[in-house]
Amino acid sequence: MRRFWGPGVLRARWGVDRGQPDMPLGRARLLGLLVWAAFILVPIVSAITNTGSATEHILAIAAAVLFSAVYVWLVLTWFEERARWRPVVLAVVMLALAVVLTLADRPSWGFLFTYAAACIGLVAPSPWGLPAVIGCAAIAAVTAGVAGAGGGAAGGYAVSAVGIGLLLVLMRDLRMRNIELNEARAELALSAVAAERERFARDLHDLLGHSLSVIAIKAELAGRLVALDPERAAAEVADVEKVARESLREVRQAVSGYRRPSLDKELEGARVALSAAGIAAEVERAPVTLDPEVEAVLAWTVREGATNVIRHSGARHCSVTVRAGLSDAAVEVVDDGEGPACARGEAAGHIGNGIMGLRERAERLRGRIEAGGLPEGQGFRLAVSVPVSGGES
Repeated sequence: MRRFWGPGVLRARWGVDRGQPDMPLGRARLLGLLVWAAFILVPIVSAITNTGSATEHILAIAAAVLFSAVYVWLVLTWFEERARWRPVVLAVVMLALAVVLTLADRPSWGFLFTYAAACIGLVAPSPWGLPAVIGCAAIAAVTAGVAGAGGGAAGGYAVSAVGIGLLLVLMRDLRMRNIELNEARAELALSAVAAERERFARDLHDLLGHSLSVIAIKAELAGRLVALDPERAAAEVADVEKVARESLREVRQAVSGYRRPSLDKELEGARVALSAAGIAAEVERAPVTLDPEVEAVLAWTVREGATNVIRHSGARHCSVTVRAGLSDAAVEVVDDGEGPACARGEAAGHIGNGIMGLRERAERLRGRIEAGGLPEGQGFRLAVSVPVSGGES
């Protein structure tokens, strides 16, 4: 909710950016503020300088003071959401005071209808702004005529009310459009932040899930070989260090937004990781050049599929096949194990998140994903197919 009363309110109303620190008013803004203050005082000064009986004089001054107070109150509070109907009521009160002063005192009070029309144009709902201003102008002309003003004077009050009222209608609509535009920009910014968070979480899952699995397997293997074959154990430890450094580099690239995995590199990494886990690996890759976006999706699929096989399948054999045709390219990871828990109807955990991330990547390129157990429990299959043209739908 926005409030238009408090420190810095007047500067905000005269064009100072609310997002900037308070600063002295410039000459143009100060001049605008003085003009606005002068308009507030005009009815009071007019009432004081007019002649008449003491009672009429006092009543006119009181009515003018009340009119100016209502005007100030309305201008400073018209945009408060919790006071949606109060500005409309205040505008009607101003119109009523203008009618009373014009009929009861003198026709020259017809200039007050310009104030009333301005406030009506400011607070009337958009569909009713123009009719309300025209209605106010008609009341001004009729009231001034009944009070004894000439046709030229009555017409002048009506024209003035229409001109100023329509100007405020346009200003109000412009302000509302600017507010809607700012809100739309804020929503787009929030959507962009959410999308970037999802991308970052997906990349970290795909990057670290595979790398940490390889590190754990090689570290376990090195621990078993320390006493039996120190040289091979040292080689495994060196591989652990290499994988850890590579993972650190990939995470830094993901943070920077430049991460795009290579299909050949992921295939080789899957072969090494599967072999280290004691799983016979069979890798087949079609010798074609793919669009970078398409290749990235297939590479993420190889990484996710190999990680799931190592960590959850209990398989002894795994095949990774990459094919490419005229219309689409696909990768298929098949093992002879039990498959991940989420595929068996158990808790999905982070494995479900990985497949969900693959689905998001594939759908962004108008691709599709298939994941599920083979007939008669003979293994698990993960397949992703993407149009070779790439590009978002």
